[in-house]
Amino acid sequence: MIIAKILKPQGIKGEVKAELYIEDLKNFKNIKSVHIEGVQFTIKNYSFRDGFLYLEFNEITSRNDAENLRDKKISVEKDELLPLSEGKYYVDDLIGCKIIDEDKNEIGKIKDVNNYGATDILTIRDGSEEILCPFLGDVFVSVNIKEKTIVVSRKRFLEVTQSED
Repeated sequence: MIIAKILKPQGIKGEVKAELYIEDLKNFKNIKSVHIEGVQFTIKNYSFRDGFLYLEFNEITSRNDAENLRDKKISVEKDELLPLSEGKYYVDDLIGCKIIDEDKNEIGKIKDVNNYGATDILTIRDGSEEILCPFLGDVFVSVNIKEKTIVVSRKRFLEVTQSED
């Protein structure tokens, strides 16, 4: 389960600054180690400042070592995370979900989820192109993570995804 993305090294002792993909900061009380590209790292220390996660790993002791982690995703086992409240989803659960309209016409599959401030933005691939769509409640009628299917209001989906030329 991807929980964060390393943005850059912070300082000279190997600390990294990361963008957090999970909302509940209580999750970190139980997390002792993480995986970055399949390699396990033990958390030495962590903190939250100005909306970012700062991590120190036992295995990373210099800025040069930390630089090698730039733009890498941090993951943990899903069972280490707290359950989410109704209407909240982990990014990993959304990726790969099929997007269909109310008439069961397939629109595409979620390829990625990003957040640029106001709301999550879904990247949906429809085969030949990518569509960006904000994850808004009035667009997404229902979400079924177990079946990997999300139903959208076609009218509202078209309103928010068609760009003004």
